[in-house]
Parts: sequence; C-alpha cells; structure tokens
Amino acid sequence: MQIIFWLNGWLVRILSVLAVAVIAAMTLGISAEVILRMFSFPSIVGSIELTEYGLFISTFFVAPYLLRTNEHIRVDIAMSRTTPETARRVELGVLAVIMLISIITGVVGTAIMLDNARNGTLIFKDLIFPQWWLDWIIPLTSLAMMLQALELFVTLWNSTHPVSHEPSEHVPGIRPEEMP
Repeated sequence: MQIIFWLNGWLVRILSVLAVAVIAAMTLGISAEVILRMFSFPSIVGSIELTEYGLFISTFFVAPYLLRTNEHIRVDIAMSRTTPETARRVELGVLAVIMLISIITGVVGTAIMLDNARNGTLIFKDLIFPQWWLDWIIPLTSLAMMLQALELFVTLWNSTHPVSHEPSEHVPGIRPEEMP
C-alpha cells in the first residue's frame, strides 16, 4: 500500500507541474493573441478553444495536489468550533465521500472515454480532434484523487493525534471579534 501511495504522490506532483505549465502556455497564448490583434494581425486559430481546454486540464490536474497539501476549500470555521473527536469523525466522513465521488466519476469517465474512442467521436470547433483526447483526463485524475483521499484517510485513521482544528484567527483579514 505504501508503494501505491508513494507512486500516487509522484503522479500528483507531476500533474500539478503540468497544470502550471498549461497555465503558463495559456498566458503566453493569450498574450500573443492580444499583441497580434493590437497590430491588426489575424488571430491565432483555435486560441480561445485551446484556452478553454487548458482551463479544464489545469483544474483537473491540480485538484489532487490541493487535496494532498490541504489547500482545498474547507469550512475551518465550523471545524474549529467542534471537539477534536467530532472534527476527526467529520474529516474521515469527508474523505470517504471524496473517495466515493472519485470512484463514481472515474468509472463514468472511463465508460464515456471508451465509448467515445470506440465510436470515433470527434470534437468539431476551430480544431478537430478525437473526443477521447480530453476524456482520459477525468479517469486519471479521479484515480489520483481517490488514492490521495485514501492515503489521508488511512493516515488519519491510524493517527493518535486529533485533527487540527485551530481557530480561523490566522486567516488574513478576519479579526477575532468578527468570528461567530
């Protein structure tokens, strides 16, 4: 199990680096598009479409990393008001739900990807290419999310330390007297 978690850790890191590279490429592409339009040159064919795909790809690629580094959206205000045992149970429940959703999304995404590959479904916009070229992202990232949630679940389950539920006074812009 540790080897699987180790491999998934590398997959998560690689996906996050690729997400950053995609965002950098989108930035360069949009900048080039603006400069070309500024000097009355024709626009780059498919640049808007590629930016849409880049947003899709970078969002899915970075999601497992955000879960791994605990930078995903959380309701720390509610968790800081509970007992450590309640916070631990809630955290385990949330991780179980993440695993369930990842499994369902991965299975459905895989079925759709295989169906589109088998039928030769194409995307027709400015660029024309097979649909499965985008579809493979969902099963891969669903697997990475599920394994990451499983690793966090196992770690928390075996841990004797309570879940960190420090108050949100550390959040910039929120003063202690503004807390409920």
